[in-house]
Amino acid sequence: MLRFIKHHLATEAGVEFYGIFSLLVFTLVFLIVLIRIARMKKSTIDELSNIPLNNEVSTIQNEVP
Repeated sequence: MLRFIKHHLATEAGVEFYGIFSLLVFTLVFLIVLIRIARMKKSTIDELSNIPLNNEVSTIQNEVP
């Protein structure tokens, strides 16, 4: 089955672009998430880390970004 898919992809023009594009999108999303986490306030990180332990409603929902 892999040969069938590989053969049909090899006959398409520009298929090598898909691999580069998917790697670029993954890297971009990963860096955006990493930057957002690095810039997050310590109090927000502490509150998010305690969510599974708390029975209270989170105050994060009430904050305006």
